[in-house]
Amino acid sequence: MLIITNRNINKSNFKNGVGDHNAFGDYANAKGPNEVRLAHADKVEGVWQVRLVTEPSKITENNIPSKKAFAEVRERLTSSGKNCVFFVHGFNQSFYKNLEKSLALEKEHGVEVVVFSWPSNPGGFKTKEYRSAKRNAQASVGALDATLEKLGHYMKEPFNKEALEACDIKFTFMTYSLGNFLFQNYVINALYEAETRMFDNVVLCQADVDNAGHQHWVNNIEAGKRVYITINENDWVLKWSDANFQKDRLGRTARNLVASNAFYFDFTGGPNVGKTHGLFYEKTNDVVKSFFTTVLNGGRGEETDGLVFDSKLNAYRF
Repeated sequence: MLIITNRNINKSNFKNGVGDHNAFGDYANAKGPNEVRLAHADKVEGVWQVRLVTEPSKITENNIPSKKAFAEVRERLTSSGKNCVFFVHGFNQSFYKNLEKSLALEKEHGVEVVVFSWPSNPGGFKTKEYRSAKRNAQASVGALDATLEKLGHYMKEPFNKEALEACDIKFTFMTYSLGNFLFQNYVINALYEAETRMFDNVVLCQADVDNAGHQHWVNNIEAGKRVYITINENDWVLKWSDANFQKDRLGRTARNLVASNAFYFDFTGGPNVGKTHGLFYEKTNDVVKSFFTTVLNGGRGEETDGLVFDSKLNAYRF
């Protein structure tokens, strides 16, 4: 998988250009949160191998330097027939946890993942650290903007008949948990210029953002085809967030579902869903898995067997 990160690099972790799951840390880059690095990550015989695409000394602020890295992803997808997910993770994720969750996403849904890895783990699952992670999310908006701008440019080349006929890749954008707070701050920022239109689907998975007023920024999200929002009213992580910090969470509230451009999916009460937060990778039931496999591969989640539309709620349910 391709990693795009504004985390600090642990230079001592690299030997002959190869690091492991400790290659990047839990803080923003020394030059600021807008500085990003690209790396390839593979798990070989149970061990993560992380290779930098560009040497740290060549990185400059707000620069996504490797057109070749993105071209390689596009060529690999065209060859394999896989679709691609751009994944923005949530709170309390070390670089290692981020790698493992991204790998689980790849295996569970048959996609290739491009990871945007931001410093969301400033010390543990506590109130002080949560607030710090939210500040890091806000500070990472510029890095996400620069990444999507360059990604959109690189993924469209070459623009000719042969390339268009050969390319049938679906590209989905998924933000998870507190990653949605980062995305929300991006959408309401002047930097946002509909960069997400390159994605077939935009999926706001178990969003750790306010339900109240969410329609005002969600309605501004541009997607190539569809915007999806998932809900579990019993989500244990979002319950903790609710209780300690703020208003009802979007990913845990099955009311006020009024964004005009979004499809809502309420999985509450489904078989084995229980208190699950990680709906896209934890084992629950075939319907939930089918939904995520479909939307992450660019398809229509509203056609998932086992779900019906509740017009009063404005959501698909079991």
